[in-house]
Amino acid sequence: MKTFKRIIAAVVMTAMLCVCLPAFAAVSPEYPEVPEGYDGYVTFAVSALTMGWTYIIDPVLIPVHEGESLAEMTTRAFDMLGWSYNSGTGEYGYYLSGIGCYEKEPCVPDYLMEQIEAYPAWAEENLGYNLGEWTGTYVDDEMLSEFEYCTLSGWMLLEDNVSIPSTADDVTVTIGSVYTWIFTIYGWGMDYGISDGWGCFPAFNNPMEGVDRTEASRMIALIDADEELMELLTENEYEEVVDFIMAFYDPEATQEEIDSTLAALLEVLDTNEYESGDVNMDGVLDISDALSIMRAAMGIEKLSDRAMELADVNGDGSVNMTDALLVLRNTLA
Repeated sequence: MKTFKRIIAAVVMTAMLCVCLPAFAAVSPEYPEVPEGYDGYVTFAVSALTMGWTYIIDPVLIPVHEGESLAEMTTRAFDMLGWSYNSGTGEYGYYLSGIGCYEKEPCVPDYLMEQIEAYPAWAEENLGYNLGEWTGTYVDDEMLSEFEYCTLSGWMLLEDNVSIPSTADDVTVTIGSVYTWIFTIYGWGMDYGISDGWGCFPAFNNPMEGVDRTEASRMIALIDADEELMELLTENEYEEVVDFIMAFYDPEATQEEIDSTLAALLEVLDTNEYESGDVNMDGVLDISDALSIMRAAMGIEKLSDRAMELADVNGDGSVNMTDALLVLRNTLA
């Protein structure tokens, strides 16, 4: 797997979570106060995952007006971020033709490049005409534009990992949603697993099929929006941080890998103090904790590492029925 150029910066950013994890571990993360004149936030990102370049713009919160179009939101997002882009309005409405990008050498995953290279012959045989050639051609203008590298490449907009059925100027924003512009190079979004290619492309074993980065994207944006958090640096290095970042930016990562590495990261950085025996970490020691410890001792429930530490009530290094009885006795006292 490619070593992503942003991994070090991302690790530093995420490691700073350790100072505010109570907000993430115990309750849902909160959005910052909405700037005057706006009605809420959306998460905005630009992805080139299938080019092997991770995200051109990492997930970030953008304030929005209720009822404004996705085209208006997109324009303001790029302007707020100081990012270059080329857009226009054609026969089918608003479109993005290019987005600022300093990468030049693609690193398309092997499984996808095999499909791209085989497609022209498949199209000739099944559709009667040749298209979809991988050209590798790039105009050296620091913009990633439609039809570069591949004759079918271009920009698409996703809302919560679902492609927008209309043009961006015909759809209004939904506060709280995650909007991601993706650079697709195969099947008009088929490479991202969000399109069936409209019957013009053969099905293939795509690891991105069914994988949704919406919640992970929202989490990254919320972290980035916390100014106090971002100002605090830490020298702590967590393996879980690296695991999450590598999974999030890996086009071949499974949903389970993304979800589990994020959960593990939040758990290891959780600095809340819980009472011994409070294995569900809800701040209350009750019979549900005793039952969980009992089931864990019997091997019919798997507890997280943090929960197992809390389950060892008598501190003898093991979790057994004695620990469950101690919790039960405490709740009945």
